[in-house]
Amino acid sequence: MSRPFNRWLRLGHGYLHYNSHLERFYENMRRHKLVSVNNHALDFEKLGNDFRITRFIRDPRDLVISGYFYHKRGAEQWCNVRDPDEKDWVKVNGAIPENMGEGHSYSSYLQSINIEDGLIAEIDFREKHFESMTAWPVDDDRIKLFRYEDILGKEIETFNEIFSFYGISGIEKKIGIFFANKYSAGKQEGSTAHIRNPRSGQWKQHFTPKVKEYFDSRYEGLLAQYNYDHITGLES
Repeated sequence: MSRPFNRWLRLGHGYLHYNSHLERFYENMRRHKLVSVNNHALDFEKLGNDFRITRFIRDPRDLVISGYFYHKRGAEQWCNVRDPDEKDWVKVNGAIPENMGEGHSYSSYLQSINIEDGLIAEIDFREKHFESMTAWPVDDDRIKLFRYEDILGKEIETFNEIFSFYGISGIEKKIGIFFANKYSAGKQEGSTAHIRNPRSGQWKQHFTPKVKEYFDSRYEGLLAQYNYDHITGLES
């Protein structure tokens, strides 16, 4: 949903997405009317006092599932870099999986192991992402938090709320609502290689007891922080 919408935003020369390049974000953020960055908790002192933030999160367990299948097929260039270090993955702020070893790209490594070990590798890869989720404040009037699961099927209502929060002009708001509807995840399913399956709760199918135990040992508190802990899988 967000990628086509970001392309529209760039047409106005007032908006830019920085992927996970945090320093570039800080260096250039004041050049744009609206900027965005992935997988980082922001330093409010660097933002100044006059800012508004919208955050988009997803059940961390579904992020693991989605990321595993996406990265396994080598969908982006960084996934195919052999023997990477973290500089090669700065675009996505990824961590090198503990057991990846030498001679592999991330994609080839995932292809060489079973899905259970692959999901554990994806949990390792997501370390910085999940740490950043933990670091955000829970209650701040300058920040609106949206959960992926609550947006699906309600894209128009959600983006209407977002544009009102930012004080977007009437014509921009109408254009934004149009594109939010046109490029919603549900409508994009099957029409783009980026979206394999937008449905929530997929982790229930793939989290074996071993994967669940590994995830919970590291990030059970994260689930509670964002009220995902009441959603349990078939193994529980």
